[in-house]
Amino acid sequence: MMAMAAALVDAEALRRQRLLNWLQSAILLFGLFGLAAITGFLFAGTDGVIIAAAIAAVFLIVTPASGEILFEYVYGAVRLTPASAPRLIALVAELVRRAGLERSPVLFLIPTPLLQAMAAGSRDAPSIAVTSGLLHTLSPRELAAVLAHEISHILHGDMFVMRLAAGAGSMTHAMSTAGIFLLIAYFPVLWSSGVTLSPFAIALLIAAPMVSDLLQLSLSRRREFLADAGAVELTGDPMALARALERIEELQGDDWERFTARGGRWLRWFSTHPTTAERIERLVGLVALPRGELPGWSWSESQQALPNSGGQTLGRRLVRRALL
Repeated sequence: MMAMAAALVDAEALRRQRLLNWLQSAILLFGLFGLAAITGFLFAGTDGVIIAAAIAAVFLIVTPASGEILFEYVYGAVRLTPASAPRLIALVAELVRRAGLERSPVLFLIPTPLLQAMAAGSRDAPSIAVTSGLLHTLSPRELAAVLAHEISHILHGDMFVMRLAAGAGSMTHAMSTAGIFLLIAYFPVLWSSGVTLSPFAIALLIAAPMVSDLLQLSLSRRREFLADAGAVELTGDPMALARALERIEELQGDDWERFTARGGRWLRWFSTHPTTAERIERLVGLVALPRGELPGWSWSESQQALPNSGGQTLGRRLVRRALL
């Protein structure tokens, strides 16, 4: 079992991790948009690139649903207030202060025994949801580390970054689908007129959507590593997050992670999150004395004060896995 003693942070290792994650994220985003542009060019030349850019612009202009709507109406979550969970709200407020965020996220409780935390919204309207199972299971230090991870997602603008990636992916899928459709429709004409088609261009048009999806998944994994490093910066306590990941793995596990462990490493390319072992491996090299005491929290003390979920079951049916 992993020890819970805190030690000194390796500031240089933390700096290298953050720099590497930022660099990898930039390369992956560039690759996504480059692939979308190439696919658009194969479809309709310069006009195809312009069409692809227009699709991306529309995708970004459309404002996503707020975290509050997502958590309340999809997951059946209950909004927490200083009156219902004062110490938990104080903990989030301290982490927000350390992160330098202008707006504190709205905190929600999802009534389910699953161990899960997630962030949604944007830096201007952030929200964080935690499950009752997570609050009941983790120690105060572990819970602080998990919340710091979610706040790091907000600080780094990960929701917007993934929207950018999704926009590029949508461009690639749209251009590829249209190009393949036109290729099939006009193939008899092209064949009879003696037009030579590039096998490489056809292969790229067919493979582009899959490559785009893999790049998006890789970007998601890089942002998880970045959020882990951000959590260490906020708490100065990497072992708390490592222990929380280990505890969640022990008690809940991950069906996909167990499946990939029995297969080849290439199966991990299709996961949105790094494996727990990979995340812990990076965290154990970052050890620090905690940056002062964070407000404590106790399930037993706050259980009676938390609002009643009213037997909402929609969240129980829809929450599937822990997203740290």
